[in-house]
Amino acid sequence: MKKRLVILSLVAMLGMSLIACTNGNSGEKANSQKEKKIAVGLNLYQTNLDPALEWNGWFVSMYGIGETLIKFNKNMEIEPLLSDSWKKVDDLTWKFHIREGVKFQNGNPLTANAVKSSMDRALKANPRTQEMLNINTITVDGQELTITTKAPHTTLLGNLADPINSIIDTSSPEDTIAKAPVGTGPFKIKSYTDSSEVVVERYDDYWGGKALINQATFKYIKDDNTRSMALQSGELDVANNVSINNLSLFEDKSKYAISKAASLRIVMSYFNFNNEFLKDPAVRKAIALGVDRESYASTLLKGSAAPAIGPFPGSLPFGNKNLNGYKYNPAEAIKILNSAGYIDTDGDKILEKNGKKLSLNIAVFPTRAEIPVIGEAMQAQLKEIGIDANIKSYESVNPILKSGDFDLSLYNVNTATTGDPQSFLEIYFRTGGTSNFGKYSNKNVDALIDQYKNEYDTEKRYETATKIQQILLDDNASLFLVAPMSNMVSKNTVSGMEAYPIDFYMLDNKVDIK
Repeated sequence: MKKRLVILSLVAMLGMSLIACTNGNSGEKANSQKEKKIAVGLNLYQTNLDPALEWNGWFVSMYGIGETLIKFNKNMEIEPLLSDSWKKVDDLTWKFHIREGVKFQNGNPLTANAVKSSMDRALKANPRTQEMLNINTITVDGQELTITTKAPHTTLLGNLADPINSIIDTSSPEDTIAKAPVGTGPFKIKSYTDSSEVVVERYDDYWGGKALINQATFKYIKDDNTRSMALQSGELDVANNVSINNLSLFEDKSKYAISKAASLRIVMSYFNFNNEFLKDPAVRKAIALGVDRESYASTLLKGSAAPAIGPFPGSLPFGNKNLNGYKYNPAEAIKILNSAGYIDTDGDKILEKNGKKLSLNIAVFPTRAEIPVIGEAMQAQLKEIGIDANIKSYESVNPILKSGDFDLSLYNVNTATTGDPQSFLEIYFRTGGTSNFGKYSNKNVDALIDQYKNEYDTEKRYETATKIQQILLDDNASLFLVAPMSNMVSKNTVSGMEAYPIDFYMLDNKVDIK
């Protein structure tokens, strides 16, 4: 009887143990199946999700949807992505091997033919792609893709990393691409709300390994204060480009993490060379002397930026080296204007010439917090040298730039997305460049830019870049103001989402949330 009782007790204990184990495993399984989601607040937004149009490719890359043949790491070094190897055959020919085993988010395989189709589409859709790549032919042999260029192209690899060259499945219906492009990234589109929100979900068959989170929601919140409050309230897990005035709200390391990076951006102002006053070199030079870059960087932006000399940040090997820029000198600015015939005849402190007051509009936009602040400071300082400056604020600056309906227009631009100066100089300052909205033109600049195409020596390329920058400064082709830092603020439960020197990397398969 005692033996029977012992056996029954052991059986009962074993059963309870099995039940406990089963319950424990069920709990662990339920916990492991709990979906991980994050919400991200952005200060800028795309026009749609077609990577070949406008600058939309940057967002397609940020959202983890699209990938390029090549990418940059945080040190701006080139790394393989959809192309796992390449070689330069001659000055005009490059061969790329397309990575095996990659699938689009609809299950279709990534082939060299699919890459060619995507690139052909982008080349046809956007003149900026044509400028960047200067492609003559694209041919395919198995998984080998061969690109020939119209001229030697030393920066082709870096230019291919620009997300305008994101590879998408062109076999998808054309009318779906604007809202749901099919890429190869770790996340695919779940929903798209125009001018408001994009939701992406994990693509489980991603070639680089399944993402750690299930879903990410990207919300367009252009107002910095609203975006910061949403992060404080818990509506957001991450916010990008928080203004320097609001960063202090997130200094509690037990709650938040602040990631900063020296960006490759410059805040500059276009000069409209069709404006009757801005055609005058004296007026442009007076403006260059009449704005205080040092105070903008140190006081207005509280040390979160550096005063600019030329179009490239000083952290780059071709930025600010051996350049003669402008120091704040309002007295000299007034002297130059007076010598050019601009005189205050009626005592209102605004200069006139040929019966016309020297009046200019400054276009600003709110999606970059520093732009309106710098615009107001410029307005006050230009009035001190006799220029009637008026602020005009727009929802988005790009339509204004394209229309040419501006005098000066502030702009925040990433000037070295390819790790080399050529692309920016060509697009923004070559005669007829796609982003040369001020219509600046100088034959010497055009000729020097063309020299790049046949120059492979890095130091000589940088020397040429310096010559071009000095001409731009002497001509006052644009007004270069400050080089700002980038930042990203997140809850301390988020990991893997940090500020990059360039803007088009954000969500990948390593991002996680506790």
